[in-house]
Amino acid sequence: MSGTWTLDPLAPVVGYWFDLLHVDADVRLAPYAQVFQQLLDPDSTLRRNHAGANVVCLRWEDLLPHGNAPGADNTPALLAARIDELHAAIIALPHHVPCLVVVGPGDAANRVFNEATRALSARLAGIPEVHVQDGADAMAGYRVGRVQDAASDRFGHVPYTGDALVALGTAIARWYAARVRPPIKLFAVDADHTLWSGVVGEQGVDGLRVDPGHLALQRALAAQAGAGALLGLLSKNEEADLRAVFTQRHDLALGWQDFIAHRVDWNPKPDHLRDIAAALGIGLDSVVFLDDNPLECAQMRAASPSTLTVRVPEDPQRLEAFVEHLWLFDRHAVTAEDRDRAAMYRDNAARADVLRGTTSLQAFLDGLELVVDIDPPRPGDLPRLSQLTRRTNQFNASLLRLQEGELAATGAHAFHRGVRARDRFGDYGLVGQLRASPQGGCLLVDLFMLSCRALGRGIEHRMLAAAGAHAQALGLAEVAVRFTAGERNTPVRRFLETVFATAADGDACVFRMPAAQAAAVAFDASATDNGDIDDGAPAAAAPPVPAANAARDGGAVYEHIAHHLATAADIGRAIAARSQPRPALATGFIAPAPGLEHAIAAIWREVLRIDAAGAQDPFRELGGKSIHLVQVHRLLLERLGVDVDITTLFQHPTVASLAAHLSTRSAPAGVDAAQQRGRRMREAHARAALLAAARKHRLGNGEPA
Repeated sequence: MSGTWTLDPLAPVVGYWFDLLHVDADVRLAPYAQVFQQLLDPDSTLRRNHAGANVVCLRWEDLLPHGNAPGADNTPALLAARIDELHAAIIALPHHVPCLVVVGPGDAANRVFNEATRALSARLAGIPEVHVQDGADAMAGYRVGRVQDAASDRFGHVPYTGDALVALGTAIARWYAARVRPPIKLFAVDADHTLWSGVVGEQGVDGLRVDPGHLALQRALAAQAGAGALLGLLSKNEEADLRAVFTQRHDLALGWQDFIAHRVDWNPKPDHLRDIAAALGIGLDSVVFLDDNPLECAQMRAASPSTLTVRVPEDPQRLEAFVEHLWLFDRHAVTAEDRDRAAMYRDNAARADVLRGTTSLQAFLDGLELVVDIDPPRPGDLPRLSQLTRRTNQFNASLLRLQEGELAATGAHAFHRGVRARDRFGDYGLVGQLRASPQGGCLLVDLFMLSCRALGRGIEHRMLAAAGAHAQALGLAEVAVRFTAGERNTPVRRFLETVFATAADGDACVFRMPAAQAAAVAFDASATDNGDIDDGAPAAAAPPVPAANAARDGGAVYEHIAHHLATAADIGRAIAARSQPRPALATGFIAPAPGLEHAIAAIWREVLRIDAAGAQDPFRELGGKSIHLVQVHRLLLERLGVDVDITTLFQHPTVASLAAHLSTRSAPAGVDAAQQRGRRMREAHARAALLAAARKHRLGNGEPA
């Protein structure tokens, strides 16, 4: 993370969420206030980051020349120039990893700053893997009252209150968590007391109540369907009654036809969910189950522990906040294939009907009238091709997971092809890709993948033949395909072992074949049994996750967030509650005295996130860093009404000494101009010492300054 202001207080907030969600990532802070250097320096922390994400935090006030008032006439022109510079610098940044740009929050009433934020968003739109967030959205979403903190800004260039920092850190963690979480493929949802209030079998169609919260949930599900997820309806009801609700009620945001699967009867919901997942060919670990009934949720968790089971609040008044803070609804980079996914599954059902009426694979393929295009990627294909590397598991030879900026083939004679297919039932879309480059006398294929919904039609054979033809055109003698074994890519291993007539040599190997032989590879339909025909649905769902891998209930974590961590204040209390034990110090623990010592110790415990702070414990030995003093200063001012400069906090490093100083300090009725100037000078020197100490601390620990 790099910023125009001091980002140290954000790190523990982001770290809290990573720990809670078991996200495998560390938070590293780039040197203070060096955004442009980080974007442009080839050896910078941001440019050396090849795994994870980069985050840039901007504040328009920091990008203006020192002393330039935000309301000055030249401010729009100055900000326009800075936007140009930021745009150029971010374009120059190699996008090995996604980059999040967080702007503000600033003064909500400042029209110039608001326009600058919109202008920057527009300029950066369309750059692969670059995303812009307005910090004001986090303030509204997490109910932050007071945003700006002038005192902390003055002493440590931390311009925001504790709640605002919590909201910003949460927004950053939420964005990243959505990127690294496996995609949700199916939302299975209950009906009564979930999509509406009431039970249709008791109140009847007209007796049901649809509150704003129910509409919010329905709209969120409709948005998921529009973004590529599938919807399933699981309800213990009479199907005729439920159909009548969707037919006769015109105040719903969902229709019966929006659900690709319906299971409406009195049988156990876990059994139905397994049947739906198997029919669709998706793993139960890519399914979210939503129900208001705690018993149904408990049964689903017991019978299908890998499913993300989330209990919907019974109170309709809480539904809107629940929907807003259910992180499982977060999605990024929706592709055209995502939007058409439900239609593709329906096309697959029609293909399955044809399959059941055929006696041979060749007759099935002839009936499909399949057309396959293997061509260079078109403009706009990169998001989908990147998505294929992340989502394709079963027929993915190398298992490389690549961002958009890493996909482009480079070097002389580099070879990159997208694979499209269509038949008389519909368009499969962009379903595969292969990428290769010459290595000596060989064409080495490092990307060879095909969506599972396109398997079993000979498309994979055409892909290998295309690589062979390209190798021949370059005068290369051989084609090689890189293979890395994973938990689910047995289908591609079997294909490679069959076509190359050799077994995989370990978990990482290279399959080799003469280029002429590769160019002649063709699918022999007669060699495939009818029972092996892929009917167009994705491959069968993976078995349930073993108990050893299902110990952590991911659905319960997301449920807890949506129910209990919907405001910055709630999140702040949760972070504070995760305190660490007091370090073992040479000095024994001496309890703070009641009154001022007790109040100061409570502030130290909160800032340092420890369970105890003794009256004689040195601040630094408790883990205190220079930046923590800025937070101590803010809380002393907020809770005790004590405005003490940073120099004083340095001079009184224990609870007892600081309490003694504050209790004996006499507050003058007035301070003359000379005293004010002297105080401002001391504060400026203290701030410089603070920032220098922070940099020295990081360097001393081997961290970026």
